[in-house]
Amino acid sequence: MLANYSRIRLMSHRYQDEGVSIGTIGYIIETYDDGAYEVEFSASNGITIAQLVLEEHEIQLAELPIHNKNISAGAGLQPAPQRLSAGAGL
Repeated sequence: MLANYSRIRLMSHRYQDEGVSIGTIGYIIETYDDGAYEVEFSASNGITIAQLVLEEHEIQLAELPIHNKNISAGAGLQPAPQRLSAGAGL
């Protein structure tokens, strides 16, 4: 069973009339005891396109894309500047 807030991809042509087609990315906002998922699909501006209850066979977990595989975790991050405590440096 997938968890709430999982990023998923729609794998069904069944919902084109609702404005979402196969491959559309959405997020699980509720899981139900019968194995169904409530999924929200939104436009890039954050406006909801559709909110559907889907069966597990209609969706697939969609990992976040990695834009540059040559960058290791944490590479290019700068340490936070250290704060001086009261009276330090006097």
